[in-house]
Amino acid sequence: MNLAHLYYFKKLVEVRNYSMAAKELFIAQPTLSLAVSNLEKELGVALIKKKRNSVELTEDGEDFYEAVLVATNALDNATTLIRERASAEHGIMTIGTVYSIQNQSWSKAIQDYRAQSNSKVQIRWKQGTTESLTRDLKNGSLDVIFAGRVRNAGDIASIPCFTQSVCLVVNKNHPLANRKEISLAELGNISLITYRDKEGPFAEEISSLLSDYSGLTVSYDYNDEITLCSLVVADQNIMAIACHSWLVDAFPEVVPITIKEAPIDFHTFYISYRNKERRVFAVDEFVRFMKNYDFGNASPHEEDEEMVVGSL
Repeated sequence: MNLAHLYYFKKLVEVRNYSMAAKELFIAQPTLSLAVSNLEKELGVALIKKKRNSVELTEDGEDFYEAVLVATNALDNATTLIRERASAEHGIMTIGTVYSIQNQSWSKAIQDYRAQSNSKVQIRWKQGTTESLTRDLKNGSLDVIFAGRVRNAGDIASIPCFTQSVCLVVNKNHPLANRKEISLAELGNISLITYRDKEGPFAEEISSLLSDYSGLTVSYDYNDEITLCSLVVADQNIMAIACHSWLVDAFPEVVPITIKEAPIDFHTFYISYRNKERRVFAVDEFVRFMKNYDFGNASPHEEDEEMVVGSL
């Protein structure tokens, strides 16, 4: 029995019209008619009751259609699975990350994924801000991103995976540099700089943290820890409120101090991906692994401190 003829018959039953079915199959109508005739000859029964503008199945045709539907669906599913496996072994997956998460814990997560996965998929990386990565995820140029919360998510699924704490960044030559902890109430005479509070990935957290301290002198003009730390290095009279990422510890001229009023899970990072379209096997496998991975707290910490795990 010709496999193509089964698909022709299936399409004809779906649209109930020879000319329309032939058009959707990209074949000539006589070719479709001959295929159905050959099936009927092979089975020794009539499958179609011919009408003026449509077709109707005989009782045998109904039974045959159910069998064809099961067979072709099974074949299509198997074909899709095999192709996805091939994609997982030889395909490309594009992943975007914000700069500040790429510490040793992040490297360990990728290493563990490689060790536990059978995938040989080639991973391409793109760094950026939450805003730029979200834009690329929505337009399809990225498969998965690790970033702040996606705004106006639409068909984007976001799952919290780990957090960062916040700290006061102080020039190492400032008298406060020997402090381990400080209260915001002590900073009334200090020129503070921090992230934008009207937009950007930290806006809500910064606004919430400083809402009860209207007497502070704060410049909300900056986007990242590199800029904040650079300005603190340049002027020891300036202090920054910043997420305690590895970028802060990359500056030996500054000291991070714990802020008493700040929650340890100050900023949450999410794994985000397009949720309402069919994803290749490799992307689904990667998402499943990372959704359940124990990152711990993404901020640097002493080895004997208890690790704080972000929600999964």
